[in-house]
Amino acid sequence: MAFESLQGIKINDFNENRAYIVADFFSVYEKADDSQVLPLIYKWSDFTTITENRDAFILDNGVRVFRISKNLIPDPAVQIRIRAVLEGAVAANSKIEYRYGRRILPLKTIAVSCEIPPEAYIATGGYRENEINNANVILQLSGFDRLMWFLIPIATIAAFAAQMLFFGGIGSNIVKYLIISVFSGVAVGLSAYLFCVFAAKTLYGKILREDPALLEEITFVVCDDGFIAVESEVYDFSDIIGWHEVAYFIETTHVFIIFSNNKAVFWLPKRLFPKELHKELGDFIADKLTKG
Repeated sequence: MAFESLQGIKINDFNENRAYIVADFFSVYEKADDSQVLPLIYKWSDFTTITENRDAFILDNGVRVFRISKNLIPDPAVQIRIRAVLEGAVAANSKIEYRYGRRILPLKTIAVSCEIPPEAYIATGGYRENEINNANVILQLSGFDRLMWFLIPIATIAAFAAQMLFFGGIGSNIVKYLIISVFSGVAVGLSAYLFCVFAAKTLYGKILREDPALLEEITFVVCDDGFIAVESEVYDFSDIIGWHEVAYFIETTHVFIIFSNNKAVFWLPKRLFPKELHKELGDFIADKLTKG
């Protein structure tokens, strides 16, 4: 199981007079004082669904649903450890349906145990909002050319047809109609462009509200066997995501971004490495994806 070396975490819910222990097993004490009663102990394979949302961790075994409010866990570092244990459990039990919110870090559910070699590319640091925003703008606009080829002609034709409908025949107005129609099409295209930019730049804020990991120190690893970005708090250099899990990558001014099923799963800030390594690192990733 991935991240199996993590110590268990106890969460007290005094309002419900209950305590939980999230570890190799999931234990529930129906009284917060665990010395008074034997716990209910569940194997992770007993659960059908595990959910993390903005407010809680929710575990469902088909008979009972346990909702662990994040208000009981005010320390983001502890929330991150609980997430790591849960995602390790999901990785070891493929029948569990895992539901989660917006993320920048790759899911630990696709990580496997692996000893990281000494020659790996390793760095630690945090994400910066401008890096994520700039990359999101590039990603949003990468598909905008195709949208432009569709949107502008349609808007132009629609504007021309509307003028014909409301103002009558072409006659001497054809030049005016054409000019207005072209400007209308360009205006629609520009509006769509600005919307894409705005949406890209607000995405970071949405992720930040759902994912405390963005404010933590992150360990980044790239090596022959794979890659990973994980909170330094929970990482002991024994887990990796294999190259077979991903398909391609792009390089922006600030980051390398690796994709799986057209979804970004790994963001690697280039500033964490010396500039002379940037090309070497990009070539290394490209070579691994080509061979994979």
